[in-house]
Amino acid sequence: MSPRARRTAGFTLIEILVALFIFLAGVSGILALMTTGLALHRDGLQLGRATRQLDDVAATLARELAAGRHVDGAGDLVDLEPRRLADGTWLSARLRPARGEEPPVAEVRLAGSAGGLAGARPVLLVLPEGLPPALELERLRAARQRAPGAGNP
Repeated sequence: MSPRARRTAGFTLIEILVALFIFLAGVSGILALMTTGLALHRDGLQLGRATRQLDDVAATLARELAAGRHVDGAGDLVDLEPRRLADGTWLSARLRPARGEEPPVAEVRLAGSAGGLAGARPVLLVLPEGLPPALELERLRAARQRAPGAGNP
């Protein structure tokens, strides 16, 4: 083999470095996509867990309101004190009564600690229409007694 033929066979160091650079750029891009995908997966799991918790909170509030809890003597809704759920998440809720055509709403906040409730983003849950029949009757009686010139039923 002549010395000239030996020089032209194979790759130069520059060609190998360029190919290695292209390969590493591709691998780093794939790793970046994997970390982004894992972060999105984690966010989806957390969102699913929060949705299940909110469903549980809505069902619990509906049961408690139907049982007459969170309603004072005048039939007005009373806010929930912050409490810890079974999984360690903290919950607070501010109950808003129905206004005109709007149904009653609970402004629910979930956080990992009691101190985090103030900064948590509120989620509005629509509560069941109306109060339990006995409480609704009491509310009507109280409203009639407060009205000027109204007779007792």
